[in-house]
Amino acid sequence: MARPLIAVTCSYLDSGDSPWAERHLVPACYLAALQGAGGTALLVPGLEDEDEVRRLLALTDGLLVTGGPDLDPRAYGQQPHAKFGAICPERDRLDRIALEYAFTNTGLPIMGICRGIQSINVVAGGTLIQDIPSQVTDALKHAQTTPGWYGTHDIAVASDSRLASILGGDSICVNTSHHQAVLDPAPGWEIVAHSEDGVVEAIERTDGAFGLGCQFHPELMVEREPRIAAIFAAFVDACQA
Repeated sequence: MARPLIAVTCSYLDSGDSPWAERHLVPACYLAALQGAGGTALLVPGLEDEDEVRRLLALTDGLLVTGGPDLDPRAYGQQPHAKFGAICPERDRLDRIALEYAFTNTGLPIMGICRGIQSINVVAGGTLIQDIPSQVTDALKHAQTTPGWYGTHDIAVASDSRLASILGGDSICVNTSHHQAVLDPAPGWEIVAHSEDGVVEAIERTDGAFGLGCQFHPELMVEREPRIAAIFAAFVDACQA
């Protein structure tokens, strides 16, 4: 059986005036996690022609929306908070094109990681916390200084959720590297996990199709935590189906 082909959104980097300064790139850990779970990645860059982006997406069996910088808060009806970080309009545009395509093609499995969960929520009509340390009372540390693969805080998972079924339990220790998070979940999505301080750690689609957003970084933990590796296995299985 052929491996499912999974679209992976690229980040955009422009580091100077050289013709080689503009780059579309993806951290290798995402590709390795998909490969290890039985999938094959198709990198999708932010091409100027939206139809060309959709042509690439049409070749695929699923969509993985990767991490990256903050989203423009105007996309969810807010002005920038004083602690709001850098944005990348090119990346905002690519995520919007890809997710609108995936939402229209409702059978296409979707997974979002870190910025990816935030993009899913915003494009679907939800909102974000712009800066956890200054907007969440008694917030945990969500920007760890330990190795990326190391879990630093627990999350509680809804026992009736797809994520709990995948993990085989209703709690797990995860890594963390973010200062924004889901605030109001979008229509058609529900919160299924949170940390002790109430910060949203995962959302799922409510219509039965595979749709999962993780605020933590499972791609960095798959080699050391089998329960986390099961997340990618479930996603690739859904893409195969």
